[in-house]
Amino acid sequence: MKMKSNKIVHTISKLKSVFSDWGFSWKGLKTNKNGEWWLTSQLLLLSGHLYPPIPYNLELGLYLQLTLKILASIIIISGIYISINSLIALGNNLSPLPEPKQNASLVKNKIYKRLRHPLYFSLIMISIGINLYLFSILHLILLILLSLILIGKAHSEERRLKLIYVDYKVYMQNTPAIVKGIPFFDWRE
Repeated sequence: MKMKSNKIVHTISKLKSVFSDWGFSWKGLKTNKNGEWWLTSQLLLLSGHLYPPIPYNLELGLYLQLTLKILASIIIISGIYISINSLIALGNNLSPLPEPKQNASLVKNKIYKRLRHPLYFSLIMISIGINLYLFSILHLILLILLSLILIGKAHSEERRLKLIYVDYKVYMQNTPAIVKGIPFFDWRE
């Protein structure tokens, strides 16, 4: 029993260390020092995707319903694939907060050659897929709100990145933000 409690204490300690390394703190949660409110909003909206569809069981016809579910599954799987590639490319530079980690390097290779925020793109794709799969007004609202939060978070992150990395402005000019060619999702300086 003591061995089990030691493992729990060790796991909690390790989690505290990871969150601290990212710059997350309880004080920051109160003051939004490192963008904790952006992350909290993002997590709440993502968890909202677990709710059942509203309206429930909308009849679309078997062929259309099956087509939407297949398309939705492909979009969700693609979003997961992109998020995994983004996480791998970031490596130790990953932070869920818009404040870059101390001593992090600017990642501009692999998937980050094509998009400045591929993780946000993948979350939007997954949300679109869930929305198509459930065909739900609630999930459409969650998608819109999540998009707004991720765009706000990206802008906040980029203000900080421009202060830290002198070449970030050039990277911004040459690389789309979230979705190439859509002004709301692609702002460049």
